[in-house]
Amino acid sequence: MASYFKYKTKSGKELWRVDYTVGTAKSGRPIRSTKRGFKRKRDAEKFVSQSIVEIDQHGYNKNHNATYKEVYDYFMSSYKNTVKQSTLNRVLGVFKHHILPVLGKYPIKNISVPQCQNAVNEWAGKLSDFSKIKAYANLVFKQAQKIGIIYTNPMDNVTMPKAKKDYKTEDLLFYDKNELKKFLECLNVEYQNKNYQPIALFRLLAFTGMRKGEALALKWSDIDLSHATLNINKSVTRTVDNKMIVGSPKTAKSTRTIDLDQGTVKVLSHWKTAQKRFLMLWGCNNIGGPDQLVFSSNSNTLMSTTKPNKYLQHVIKKYDLKHMKVHGFRHTFASLAFEAGATIKQVQEQLGHSDVQTTLNIYSHVSKYAKKDTVDKFAEYVGI
Repeated sequence: MASYFKYKTKSGKELWRVDYTVGTAKSGRPIRSTKRGFKRKRDAEKFVSQSIVEIDQHGYNKNHNATYKEVYDYFMSSYKNTVKQSTLNRVLGVFKHHILPVLGKYPIKNISVPQCQNAVNEWAGKLSDFSKIKAYANLVFKQAQKIGIIYTNPMDNVTMPKAKKDYKTEDLLFYDKNELKKFLECLNVEYQNKNYQPIALFRLLAFTGMRKGEALALKWSDIDLSHATLNINKSVTRTVDNKMIVGSPKTAKSTRTIDLDQGTVKVLSHWKTAQKRFLMLWGCNNIGGPDQLVFSSNSNTLMSTTKPNKYLQHVIKKYDLKHMKVHGFRHTFASLAFEAGATIKQVQEQLGHSDVQTTLNIYSHVSKYAKKDTVDKFAEYVGI
């Protein structure tokens, strides 16, 4: 049984509201629901007819009018306990900045395939990793299916746009051999007589390909300078409330032992000696021991994850070098390792990629010098 009422909004617009029966409580009392915002009475009548058919087929769900945001909140209450803090931080940001502004306010059962298609098209126009955004958005629809709010998933029928590859941007993600040499020379000039820590940090990043968070979590007990090896078993990350913590590496494959070249061993050895003097100047007394951080703040605590960025951008700006982010040194290592003849498997193990496809996808390109060398070798072989 349904009752229809016409009402006026604050702006004076006339709309229709419907009160209708959706089931019967254990006490025998009818369960009523209300839906408003219809432009015409027949729209309200159509809605009630569809709702009754759905209730007959699947039963009544008291959350049937839940918005996408409300289902997201329910989903996140469980999801947050299944992932690392760093992953949760990233996923919360994805929903906050990209998904909820587009879908959050709508009743999830009313979100259509075209609406999802428009959302994916919008993300594809702005973001290179739009497929991940779509996958995260889909998790909420799957949750709505599990709890019986929707019975078909509109996101499953979206046609994925073709990914656009910005090669100009990609070419700026790493330094070639000469650019790396120039950067390290400028870094040495800038910090040799001030603070040797940035010199050691960027030498390690460039010559091992390790992640920034892995480097900032290192203790001297993780490094065997006499045998030139380094054990990676943890990483610095940020919690949801932006606090820095030391946690497990990104993946199980990220736990690894890597070899160090003698040049890097020499730089680290120098920093190990210089670090004690440096920290004492800042009033630190509890220095050294197996738990001593290799790279630390002036108060001998975890270095802020933004500090390496500041070191890098200072040198780039002062010496007019090519712009690059700290993660670019990971790309630099891979590119130059390939150029030097390393195999895909060797680079995968050095970088700690869990899937070799990740290595292939990110580092299949080589430096411009290696590309030119391929052409020259071909011409020389053909001999024409």
